[in-house]
Amino acid sequence: MIIYLVPILVTLMILTAAVGIYQINVRSRRVANRLQQVVGAVDGALLDEEATGPAIPAALRPIAFLAWLMPGQIESEILKWDLAQGGYRQLDAPRVFTGIRVLSTAFFGLSGLLVTLYLRLTNVETAVISAIACLIGYYLPVMVLRSKQNRRKMEITLALPDALDLLVICVEAGQALNAALVRVGRECEFQSPVLAQELRTVNAEMRAGIARTQALRNFALRSGVDDVRAFVAVMIQSDRFGTSVAHALRVHSDSLRVRRRQRAEESARKAPVKLVFPLVFCIFPELLVVILAPGMLALFRALSEMASGN
Repeated sequence: MIIYLVPILVTLMILTAAVGIYQINVRSRRVANRLQQVVGAVDGALLDEEATGPAIPAALRPIAFLAWLMPGQIESEILKWDLAQGGYRQLDAPRVFTGIRVLSTAFFGLSGLLVTLYLRLTNVETAVISAIACLIGYYLPVMVLRSKQNRRKMEITLALPDALDLLVICVEAGQALNAALVRVGRECEFQSPVLAQELRTVNAEMRAGIARTQALRNFALRSGVDDVRAFVAVMIQSDRFGTSVAHALRVHSDSLRVRRRQRAEESARKAPVKLVFPLVFCIFPELLVVILAPGMLALFRALSEMASGN
């Protein structure tokens, strides 16, 4: 019985050590966070809720100290932009995400080990099941992040043509591009909060001193949407060559609407193929039972009467 408690005790020791390290470093981090809030910008981006999103819950911050087990993930630029595409742009997001991966791997691994010990499996089976459980725990946070990214990308893709139409109207009315972005972000709040937040972030970065070209490129990197990349390319080319921004946006908005209609037609044509599985395995058997059951009952009754008559 004691051997079953060893993994649980090891996990508790790791969590206790993480909390202790957090308590040691919390004072220095308070000073750094206060300085960052006073300055208002770190790495060229504002640290308000418009630029970074809501703060990380306090319950998840101690988990960030488990990230020292995977130091390569903390400094990864790819992970930084992946988290930004998922809506997590806080400074501690890479550390928290890495700590969650470490904790998830340890939890699933220990759970698999306890299950194998309870079932009294062989050493080979124990090693295989524990390894599979560790892999599931390691990749599960990534799968959750990919799901969040896909939802945000779809929302931005569907709302972008309407936002570009509003942007064209604002620019043709005489507003500057920064003011037009603020206005469009305010108007798109109810239709697409994600796109509205991204547009406010672009405006916040330009107010912080980042060049318009770089702010738009950061928008494309944060969104990860092909339509946004095309929009950013149109804006950069229009700004570089001095052409009409309103005309370029109008043409690009029309092309986005055509692409959205084509995607809708593609999804409609895929629907019959996707319905094959539920039709064959879920609906057709019931139909066969309903249609053939009366005939089969009548046939069995007739055969039984013939057998009894003989």
